[in-house]
Amino acid sequence: MHKALVIKELRESVGLIAVAMFAAVYILCDLTGVRLLPLQSGAATPYPFVQDKVLVTYLTLLAGGLAILMGFKQTAWELWQGSYFFLLHRPASRRTIFGVKVAVGLAVLMLITGSVIQVYAMWAATPGTHASPFFWSMTAWAWRYWLAFPLLYLGAFLSGIRPGRWFGSRLFPLAAAALMTLLAAMAPWWWLNLALVFAFSLALVVSIFYYVETRDY
Repeated sequence: MHKALVIKELRESVGLIAVAMFAAVYILCDLTGVRLLPLQSGAATPYPFVQDKVLVTYLTLLAGGLAILMGFKQTAWELWQGSYFFLLHRPASRRTIFGVKVAVGLAVLMLITGSVIQVYAMWAATPGTHASPFFWSMTAWAWRYWLAFPLLYLGAFLSGIRPGRWFGSRLFPLAAAALMTLLAAMAPWWWLNLALVFAFSLALVVSIFYYVETRDY
């Protein structure tokens, strides 16, 4: 049952995943000076991970966009299509069905966005790629930033399953999650980053399963 649900989630999100993977490749090419498209400059980032505003911008667009779109794709879009009426009559509990959804969504988000940081760091660590020193500790801020984006995904997921008007209270969880993401991403220490991510994630997950159990589809 779990395997079938995972395959179903991946199959229905394959278009979004493909776009996100292409965006990740484009970002890596732009950061490392590989021209993928004619409009790219072909110049690599001179100081990887050092006040790297380009990387921050790209991670925000990729991780933020994927988190929000994936969260709504798995919830509001499926409800609009009528998929829930089939899903919720399968021989599995609501917690299992939506738990698999969340697990798949988080895995897709973290793997695609995390691969950008990892590949970029491996390029920066390779001798001869740029004229500045590199230490793996310089990537710490990027990983803390990366760890905060599951909160945005959970906020979008919660907004998607929560009843209410779209231009009213229904989007409140997403707005609150965006603030949580910002607070966690700006945390200057690992322990504070992890503590904020854990606490906020727990609150969002509890809220998600509350609506999963109580909402009448």
